[in-house]
Amino acid sequence: MITLGVLSFSQPTFYLTKIADHAAKNGVMICIISPTQLTESTSHVSGLMYTSDKKEWKDSTFPIPSFIYDRCYYGTKKAQLFKAGTDSLKLKENVQFLGYGLPNKWEVYNKLTSIPEIQAFFPLTKKLTSVTFFISHFRQQKCWLIKPINGSQGRGLIKVERIEGQYIVKEVVQPGESLYIFRTDNHLRNWLHSRMKVTEYIFQPFLPLQNKRDVPFDLRIFLQKNEEGNWTERVRCIRTGPKNHITSNLAGGGEMLPFSVITNGLQRAKREGLEKKLQVIVDYLPTAIDQTISPLFELGIDIGIDPDYNLWILDINSKPGHKIVTMASPSVQAEIYEAPSKYCSYLSSIKR
Repeated sequence: MITLGVLSFSQPTFYLTKIADHAAKNGVMICIISPTQLTESTSHVSGLMYTSDKKEWKDSTFPIPSFIYDRCYYGTKKAQLFKAGTDSLKLKENVQFLGYGLPNKWEVYNKLTSIPEIQAFFPLTKKLTSVTFFISHFRQQKCWLIKPINGSQGRGLIKVERIEGQYIVKEVVQPGESLYIFRTDNHLRNWLHSRMKVTEYIFQPFLPLQNKRDVPFDLRIFLQKNEEGNWTERVRCIRTGPKNHITSNLAGGGEMLPFSVITNGLQRAKREGLEKKLQVIVDYLPTAIDQTISPLFELGIDIGIDPDYNLWILDINSKPGHKIVTMASPSVQAEIYEAPSKYCSYLSSIKR
């Protein structure tokens, strides 16, 4: 029997129990390992093993599995302490990860904007190298969005708008936002420089991605590889954020709505144009990532839709959350839960 080890800092979630249930039917055993248990010399590890007959997780010690599904986020200082253990697993010849993650947002942008088919969907993006360089851009545009280069779930996003010589600044501190007003370039410079000492950033034009009621929204498309190793779109949904907030994000109190809230009432030509552009992103983006960055197993693509129905790729997640699964039909939910074990079996057949 194939064993698939799931790296997770937390106790078994509903999603992990579901994939363990479905994995048993596909001849794959699921165990959960915390990166805190890993060292460079690890050959056996303690963790939780799922027993399909009793449908429960049991403490166990077992050899390092041949396949690893990494569901950890290493964004905090504490998590960073254990990243070396995960990285050492990636170097083992007899261990294969379902997906190898993504580098920082700046690297991803530079790699993917070289792909002609999807180039136009990326907002102009620059590295925040100095506050003076950033301030010089207000001659071109009055509102910019600053993003942490390694950020996730909207944390640390900064919107800077220049109004009548003042800077109105909003910073995302989940689940809310902090507001600052700086009356001079120097005041902004000092504040932003203090942030840059601990975080690297990129910046982009702030796009009009709110509805008529000033509620921010975006489109999340969730994809996985199937049992033949091909990318498959599973579900798409609209995510909203609180009114007048910078961005939509479920971690910040947003909600999920069916994609039809965008397409209902649209003229046929507009609807077909929107679908066509979305299909280009779905067809080219995942493959481009596999070929130019690293192979992945699943993807969450966040897409902004502006008032003229232009599409903008806002973020790409190699470890997307699974709340969106509830928006899928029961049959698609079953496919999502089966996907890790089926893709694992596919990788195993290639190895053989």
